[in-house]
Parts: sequence; structure tokens; C-alpha cells
Amino acid sequence: MARSDRAIQKLEEALAMVSLEEEEQGGLNYEDTTEELSEIDDRWCLVGKFLTESSIDFQAMQHKMANLWRPGKGLYVKQLESNRFLFQFYHEVDIKRVIEGSPWTFGRFHLILERLNPGDNPRTVEINKLDIWVQLHGMNARFMSQCVVTDVGNYIGKFIKNDTNNFIGVWREYLRVRVSIPIDIPIKRRMKLKKSEDNWCWVNFKYEAIPTFCFICGIIGHGEKFCDKLFEM
Repeated sequence: MARSDRAIQKLEEALAMVSLEEEEQGGLNYEDTTEELSEIDDRWCLVGKFLTESSIDFQAMQHKMANLWRPGKGLYVKQLESNRFLFQFYHEVDIKRVIEGSPWTFGRFHLILERLNPGDNPRTVEINKLDIWVQLHGMNARFMSQCVVTDVGNYIGKFIKNDTNNFIGVWREYLRVRVSIPIDIPIKRRMKLKKSEDNWCWVNFKYEAIPTFCFICGIIGHGEKFCDKLFEM
């Protein structure tokens, strides 16, 4: 035991003599390197979480999502935290199908997804947006144009695309726009439009397959029974 203690003491003394300045001045600089250094293929990765405070059965969840998505080139799922998951695909077709098919659910819990950019850390990427289709009702025929629908989509959240059937045919009861909406601010109910001397035209929003949201504060993810503002009413 004494011999072991002396060895530890000598090691500590040796470490104490190491110059920290040498560590600060050292390092490897790859600034002039033109070739790609990373050998990790992160082109087709999604990171997601479920809108719930309950625990998620990881095994059941990954089997459920694989059955829903049916990726042609395969799927790898990794649990990063209790409610943060990495979904790695192996082809653009597979990941595009999943993104465009949002929102997805496991049980009654909605899955919020974020696509990783090259070099992103999936453990720190912010996940707070939901891609969803919104119907635009009550719009005056004079406002039924690509430009107006894009502007309305950017008012609701962030415009993604139009429904390809929006401007096919003579008349449509409503138009559809796909938007990315933040889940931490109240959802929009309507907006008004006006052109020259016309009267104001109200456009009402109807969200398709929207998760649970609060009718008091308008935030997605909880009902009015669990809203903090309930105590202020």
C-alpha cells in the first residue's frame, strides 16, 4: 500500500510541473486544409421531441415511427435524452417524405421535428417549430393570389409552400398554405386584408391536425386546465 501511495504522489508531482502555457499555445490548425475532415454523414438527420411531460417508451416509439414512415433505405433511431431523439435516414426521399408528412403522433403525443444542418449538435439544437397545413377561409376573390397567400403564411409563421390545387378551377371555398409555426407563442386566429378603397376582408385560419393547444393563451402543448393564466382569470 505504501509503494502505491508513493507512486501516486510522484505522479501528482509530475503533473504539477506540466506547463499550462504549452497547452494553450499548442493545437492543430486545419485552416488551410481543403479536403473534408468529417467522415460522419449527417445529411439526412432529424432531431425531435414529443409534446408531453410523460416518459416515452423508446422501443415502442421507434417501431411505431418506422411502421408509419416505412423508409426505403432504412432508419436509425437514437435516444439522446428522456424526450429528445435522433432520427437518421439514408436518402433524401425518405427524410423529405417525413418532413412533408408532419405532424406525426405517437399515441396521443405530437412529434416536433427539426432537420439538422451539417455540423449541428443534435443535443443542443432548438426544437420549437411545427410544420402544419393551414386553411384560409373567407378570403375575398380579389386576394386569391400566390403573393397574398405567401404573405399570409409569413404572418401565421414562416411560409413553406402553397397547396398545388389552390388555383386550379374557377372557385375554391378556401386556400391552403403550409407554414412553420413556433410552439412557444400564441397561434394566430385570423388577419384582415384591404386593397385600395375596398372594405377590410377578414381571413380566418383553420389548422389541420393541430396538437393540443390552450384556448386561454393560445400556446401549443397544453390545454386550458393546465394554463398558468387560468389563475389570473
